[in-house]
Amino acid sequence: MLVKDFMTKNVISCQQEQTVEDAANLMAKENLSLLPIVDAEGVLVGVITESDFVGKEIEVPHALASIKELFGQSFYFRDVELIYAQAKKKKLSDIMSKHPRTVTSGTSLTTIINLMISKNLKKLPVVDDNKLVGIITRRDLLKAFSQLSS
Repeated sequence: MLVKDFMTKNVISCQQEQTVEDAANLMAKENLSLLPIVDAEGVLVGVITESDFVGKEIEVPHALASIKELFGQSFYFRDVELIYAQAKKKKLSDIMSKHPRTVTSGTSLTTIINLMISKNLKKLPVVDDNKLVGIITRRDLLKAFSQLSS
């Protein structure tokens, strides 16, 4: 079996000019944990994940729990709203994870399973000719497993 046989197609994505607020709203609305970022031609240029909203080391302050660590100084809680307002307006191109790990639609089931296990991955964008064509998730692997005849 190949990725194209069980990947999720018609993937929801954002363009790199959109804002962090756009991505957060879309991810919350669609219950997404990974959001591919594409350019105007549909070429995958990066990703945003749930982890990006809980204090990963990027320029957008996400988690109140780690805000002191992010700024390395004391702050007043009344400043948090201003900090978040500024962060929400950042462009995705400024904060996305660039050059994400990807697979092609012709990748084998065995390769995907080995990659997900060895790199502790839950989802991977699927690209053909650099264009986003799908996403493969652990749930998709479960579906593939259930389709295999014994």
